Amino acid sequence: MNQIQNSLLLQHIKFCNKHLAIRQKLPPKLALYVFFWLVCYPVFGQVQPKAPVTEADYHLWGTLYFDKISDLGNWVSYRMDYDEHPDTLFVKNAAATTTHKFPESTTGTFNKESQFACLVPGKGLELLNMETASRKFIPSVTSFLFTTNGKFLITQNRAASVNWVCIRDTNGKILDSIIGVSSYKLNPAGDTMLCSVTEGNNNSIVQITMRNLIAKKIIVQDKAGTFTNMVWQNSGQSFAFLQHLGDAVSGNERNTVFYYRLKEQKMYHFEPERINNFPDDLRIANGYESRLTISDDGSKIFFGLIKKIPTAEYADNEVQIWNGNDKRLYPQRKEYRDWEIIAKLAAWWPRENSFIQIASDDKPFVVLDGKQEYAITFNPTDRELQYKLYPNTNFFLTELKSGKTRLWLENQSTDMNNLSISPDGKYAAYFTKGNWWIYSFSAGTYTNVTKKMNLALLSEENGEPTSFGVEGWGLDGQTIVLRDQYDLWEITTNGSSCQRITFGMEKGISYRVKRPGIDLSRKSNFDGFTGLAIDVNNLLLEATAKEDNGYFILDRKKGMYPIAWGTGFISNLAKAEGNHVYIYQEEDFDRPPSLKIKNSKNDKVNILIQSNYQHKNYLWGKAEAIHYRNSKGIKLNGVLFYPAAYNPEKKYPMVVHIYEKLFDRLHRYFNPSQFNMEGFNIANLTAKGYFVLLPDIEYEMGNPGLSAADCTIAATKEVIRRGLVNSDKIGLTGHSFGGYETNFIITQTDLFAAAVSGAGISDLRSHYLSIGWPLGSAEIWRYESQQLRMNKSLFEDKDGYDRNSPVAHADRVNTPLLLWSGEEDRQIHYYQSIAFYLALQRCFKKEIMLVYPSDRHVIYDRSHQKDLTRRIEEWFDYYLKDKSEAKWIVNGTK
Repeated sequence: MNQIQNSLLLQHIKFCNKHLAIRQKLPPKLALYVFFWLVCYPVFGQVQPKAPVTEADYHLWGTLYFDKISDLGNWVSYRMDYDEHPDTLFVKNAAATTTHKFPESTTGTFNKESQFACLVPGKGLELLNMETASRKFIPSVTSFLFTTNGKFLITQNRAASVNWVCIRDTNGKILDSIIGVSSYKLNPAGDTMLCSVTEGNNNSIVQITMRNLIAKKIIVQDKAGTFTNMVWQNSGQSFAFLQHLGDAVSGNERNTVFYYRLKEQKMYHFEPERINNFPDDLRIANGYESRLTISDDGSKIFFGLIKKIPTAEYADNEVQIWNGNDKRLYPQRKEYRDWEIIAKLAAWWPRENSFIQIASDDKPFVVLDGKQEYAITFNPTDRELQYKLYPNTNFFLTELKSGKTRLWLENQSTDMNNLSISPDGKYAAYFTKGNWWIYSFSAGTYTNVTKKMNLALLSEENGEPTSFGVEGWGLDGQTIVLRDQYDLWEITTNGSSCQRITFGMEKGISYRVKRPGIDLSRKSNFDGFTGLAIDVNNLLLEATAKEDNGYFILDRKKGMYPIAWGTGFISNLAKAEGNHVYIYQEEDFDRPPSLKIKNSKNDKVNILIQSNYQHKNYLWGKAEAIHYRNSKGIKLNGVLFYPAAYNPEKKYPMVVHIYEKLFDRLHRYFNPSQFNMEGFNIANLTAKGYFVLLPDIEYEMGNPGLSAADCTIAATKEVIRRGLVNSDKIGLTGHSFGGYETNFIITQTDLFAAAVSGAGISDLRSHYLSIGWPLGSAEIWRYESQQLRMNKSLFEDKDGYDRNSPVAHADRVNTPLLLWSGEEDRQIHYYQSIAFYLALQRCFKKEIMLVYPSDRHVIYDRSHQKDLTRRIEEWFDYYLKDKSEAKWIVNGTK
C-alpha cells in the first residue's frame, strides 16, 4: 500500500471513530443505515490515487502540433506525434463535437468549410467531406491542391514510373488528365495552372484554366529539351520558364529563358548566343540556382548565370595552398570556388531584348530595391580578413537600366538583419553605429532617423552586438516600424516624427508584431530581405514578459484587446482568414498542451483538444521561479522543477542543467521520453525523484567560464539554502556551450557529485585555432565577437583564455564526469571531448566518454538517443542515489 493510500485509510478510520458515538445513540435501523454509509464512504468519495510515471508509460505521451484552420474558423486540423506509435492527423469542428482521424498523415488542406484532404505517405490521398463525414481514398497521389475558387481538386499521381496530373471535381471524380507531367505551378489567383509535360519525344508547357470550365492550351512544344522552373508574375499577368538543353558535365549545357504575356498572348525568349554582351564563359543556371523571377511590373526577368566549366584548381588530388593573405580560408575557397559556383544574378528586358549581368565573382551577392530598378551588390570578403560571423564590407548600388554603379555604403555589416528594403521600392533602411538610417532611391539621400531617440537599439544578449531589427513598413510607405528591447516605434522616413506604438517597457513586456502562420517580418529578396507592409493602426501583437506571455490586438484608437494572456506558455497563434476566429496553444509544466479556439467578437473560448489526457492519472512535479544574485550582486532568475510526489519532509537529489539563459522554460510542458537528442529530459528526472534546476547566467566579457561558474554555484546554493535538496547529491549537465560550461565549472568547485557534458569545448586555445567545418572558417570569431565572449584575441589575452579553459585546470576536477559526443560532429569536433578525456585520464580522474558513430552535434539515431538517455540517467542514479546496478559505470571508473 503506497503513501497516499495509507493517508486516505487513516483519514477514513478517524472519520469512522469520530462518528461511532453518534451511531450508538441512534435507533437500530437508522444506526444500521449510518454504518453502511460510513463503510461505503471510501467507495463513493475516495479519489483514485495517482500513479508514478515509469518508463513503461512513456509511450502514452505525444506531442501536439497545430496544422490548419479553415477560412471561417469552423474546422481545425492538428497532429499528435508519438515516439512509439503512428503519428496521427486530426480534423475537429470548432465546437469540439466531431473528430476525424488520419493515421500516418502529417498535414492537410481545407477546401472552404466543406472538405479536407491529406496525403497518406506512400499510399495516396484521403478526401473528407465534413458535411456528410464521407471519405474517399485516391491511390498513387504524391501531391495535391485545391483551386482557390474551391471548384477543382488537382492531384499529381505516380505509378510504374509514370507521372500524370488529374483535374478532378471536389468529390474526386476525374474531369481531365495529362500524362507525363514532371511539375506544375498554380498562378497567384489559384485558377490557372502550368504543366511541364514530356510525352515520348515531345516536351511542352501546357496552360490549364479552371474557372467554371476547364480549358487547355499548349503554350510551347519542342523536341529539343525539357521545360523547367516555371514561375508566375506576382500579378499573374505573365509567366516564365526555362528550356534545358545539353549536358553540364561536357560543358555543352544550354538553357533558354521563355517569357509569356497572357494579355498579348505573346512569347519572348532569351538565347545567350544571340546577345552581344553575354559572357562567353557563362551559361544560364537551372534548378534552384536559376533564381528565375519576374519583376513586379513584368518589364524584366531575373535569372542566374554560372560557369560553363568549373575551375579545376581545387580538385581533391591537388596540393592545398593556404596563403597567408587569404581573406577566405582554403576550405571556404574550395567549397565556393572563390564564389564561382554561386549563380550570378542577371536581368533581361524582353521587349527591348537587352541584358545586364548584375552580380560577378567580385560582387556575388545581390539585394534589389522594392521596384526592382536598383541592385545592391556586395562581397563579404572584399576587405581585410575579419574575425566576425558577419564581416563588414562595402556595398555598391547599380541602376539597372543604365548599368551605372557607385559605392553606396562603406564598411557596413553583412548581417542582413541590419538591412531592410521597403516594399514600395522607395527606401532602404540600414543599421550602423547604433542608429537606423533611411536611404531614398529617388533622391539619393541618407537620413539618420533615430539620432534624436534616446533608445537602446542594439542588443548584445548573445555576445554579438546586433540590432533589434525592423518590424515592418507603414502601408503608406512613409513610415518604418522599429523595435527596441520592449516596444515598437513608428518613425517617418525623413526622421521628422517618432511615435511610440506600444508601452511595454514600464511593465517589463516586450511587444512584437505577430503574423499568423508567419514568424518572419520580411520576405526573401535574393540574398537579402524586403520588409512587409503593416497597418500601424491595427496590429496583432505577440507579448512576452518575464513569467507571462500571450497575444493582443492593438487598435491605436481603442487600445489593447487580449486574445490570450497570462501565466503558462501561449504559442502558435493562427487566425481564420475570413473571420475573427483565433486558435492558439497553451501549456504549463504541469498542464499538457491544449489547443484553444476563440472568437474575438464574443470572447467565447473553447478547448478544442487537450493533449495527453492520461497526464491527470500520474504524479507530476511543479515548476517554480527562483531568484538569486551572483557575486557581483546582479539579480538573476532560474527555474526549479520539483520531483513528482514531493514530500517536504525529505531532501532530494538535484540535477542542474545549464545553457546561457533558460528561464523561458518555466511554463513549458515536457513529455517523458527515452528518445532525447541530448539525452536530457526534465520530466524523466522529476518522475524519478529529482529536483531539476535551470539557472540563468550573466556573462562578464573575457570570462565566459568564470561567469558560468559564479552564476551556477550561486543558484545551486540558493536551492540548498531553502533546505529542499541533499547538498551532497547534486549533479550538473549541459550540451554544446552548456557542455563547455559544465566542463569548466567542475574545475572550479566540488559542489557537484556528478556531471555530464555533451559535445562541449574543453581547450580554448586549440578550439580558437581550429576550423569550424560547417562554415569553413576559423573559430576565432566565436571568441572575439560572439558566444564565447572573450572579446580579445588569444594573443592579446593568453591568461584569460587559460583562465577560462577547462583543460588548463583538469587536475582540480574531483567530480566524476560522463562525456559524450557524435563522431561526425563538425560544429564542435569530438576531438574537444577527447582532449578533456585525456587530460582527466592523465590526472587519474573518474570519467567515461561516449562517442556515437554517424551522429553529429545532437543525436539523431533513435537507438543512440535511447542509449544516451539511459546512460545519463544511470550516471546520475549511481552517483546521486547510490544505485550500483550500472556495471558499465563500475567497470569504467573503478
